[in-house]
Amino acid sequence: MQVLPRSIRLAAVAAFASIIIMVSAFAPAKKAALSPRFNHVMLFVADLDSSIAFYTAALDLQLAQRITELTVTGANGEPSVHAVKMALLKFPGQDFVLELAERPAPAPGQPTPYYQHLGVDVRDIAAAAERVRKAGGQAPSPIQTVSTSSGTVAKNMFFRGPSGELIELMEIVSGEF
Repeated sequence: MQVLPRSIRLAAVAAFASIIIMVSAFAPAKKAALSPRFNHVMLFVADLDSSIAFYTAALDLQLAQRITELTVTGANGEPSVHAVKMALLKFPGQDFVLELAERPAPAPGQPTPYYQHLGVDVRDIAAAAERVRKAGGQAPSPIQTVSTSSGTVAKNMFFRGPSGELIELMEIVSGEF
């Protein structure tokens, strides 16, 4: 077998690299997520593992993340750590999340704060929060930073809609939700 001269081998590698660069230039770029857009719906469940098994079997949802700890840094800058049992489920190829949280059922007539809510992604949470306030959003919470045990960091705030429904604004700082 004859070995090609080094200069020809280098030229071939350079040509191959040029082809790869040209082909990748035509690959579709990942589009930026729309903002605002629906991000998730959160439900509380009595048994997280059985709920994950049900939703993955019944609807072909995929487990995207399990979260065991949340660190919430409030407007005052003080972090507080909370042990949680949460899971994020998605349909293949889709971004919308079904967020499940294992929580004991609330006492009759008692609302469960910050659960059973609709989550909305925004690019600028401060501007979105101001818009909510001007539109009459009820009982807005301060903006806080939440870090999950799986590495996601987000800014969020909650408010109630005109019928008392709970809505979360969420700006992803890093990671995925």
